[in-house]
Amino acid sequence: MGIENTEPGAEAAVDQSLEEALSRLPDDARLLAAQGLKAARYASTEGYGYLGGLANMRVAESGDGQSVLTMDVTPNILNGAGFVHGGMLFTLADYAMGATTRTLLPEGSSAVTLEAKANYLRNVKEGKLIARCETLRQTERLITLETRITDAATNELMMVVTGTFYVIRRGEEGD
Repeated sequence: MGIENTEPGAEAAVDQSLEEALSRLPDDARLLAAQGLKAARYASTEGYGYLGGLANMRVAESGDGQSVLTMDVTPNILNGAGFVHGGMLFTLADYAMGATTRTLLPEGSSAVTLEAKANYLRNVKEGKLIARCETLRQTERLITLETRITDAATNELMMVVTGTFYVIRRGEEGD
């Protein structure tokens, strides 16, 4: 689903319609809806997936078996108590591990999460999170990684995740 109309002003008209619709929402709902639109734009331009955009994730660094991702704390990733939802913390770690595995794979291969263990140590209600992932071990079929998520403002450790990814070689997608 996209804007198929290429007439002059068509995109501006869509933007205006969206602004009008957003203006009728309560403040908290408006923030969530705006983040959804931002995520859709990010996914279509960066090719990193809608969920990463919806959760405000960005790859800051990636290479040589390591990666650093950031995630802004916004209302769309909070739980009912106002803290970052544990699943969103885990998703940030999983995205960091995925970014790291991509630096290690031969062309045409991909990797999927085989298993992961998470230790939740603390949580936050605002700010920015940083996920640093490094490779612990790599074999032909398995990559074991560790991700540490910290609060950007205080450098306090929020979560540690270890995970193993399974390497799928070209032509094996049906296995």
